[in-house]
Amino acid sequence: MENQETKKILKKMNQFVVIGLGRFGKSVATTLTELGKEVLVIDTNKDAVNQMEGMVSGAVVADATGTDVLHSLGVQNFDCAIVCIGKDLQASILTTLICKDLGVNYVVAKAKNEQIKKVLERIGADMVVFPEVYMGKKVANMLINPSMNEILNLTDNFKIVEVPVPDSWQNKTIIELDVRKKYKVSIIFVRRENSVVTIEPETTFLKGDVLIAAGESNKLEVISNMTSEVIDASHCLKDALEDK
Repeated sequence: MENQETKKILKKMNQFVVIGLGRFGKSVATTLTELGKEVLVIDTNKDAVNQMEGMVSGAVVADATGTDVLHSLGVQNFDCAIVCIGKDLQASILTTLICKDLGVNYVVAKAKNEQIKKVLERIGADMVVFPEVYMGKKVANMLINPSMNEILNLTDNFKIVEVPVPDSWQNKTIIELDVRKKYKVSIIFVRRENSVVTIEPETTFLKGDVLIAAGESNKLEVISNMTSEVIDASHCLKDALEDK
């Protein structure tokens, strides 16, 4: 019942306030804007706020730990508040509490560990996320298998990944390779430079293509072991080591 209610709430969300403009906060704000949502961003760092002007609906330099400040900005009228304050735990907790006290319908808060998660949940956070934990696992997996980037882990054994096209597949079609029958994986899309190619039976794989594939982990690893190319993990390493 709880999951169904959460889904109903999430479907209705159109107005978001993002508090804290580290890497994680900026990423959330820009993604929501790209999805056509109204987004207000708040941070005490003037430079960070200035960088977001014109990219979101509104950008304000303010201290979110003040009830009067958030009330004056109309935070209580937003469907969702996303608290992305990473370095100052006290500010994160206080801001989350204020958002709930003001009556924000749904509050998402960022945490670094389970202990902080429990605190944020106790004061009313509806959802707590662990971007550093997620990124840490992602980077570890890429270092172990640098030819495969996990996009989505659907179950313990079934994933959606991106992997450079195997050398032996280049200049061949889906039909020629009989990928699904022979390798037991599904190719969903092909990322080719800055575009996405929809898969058809006659689609020809080219050098430089990156496959978006779904299947069991061991089957996907077979394909990743067939390519001489690797996924660039440098940006992931940088993101994992810096504040989100």
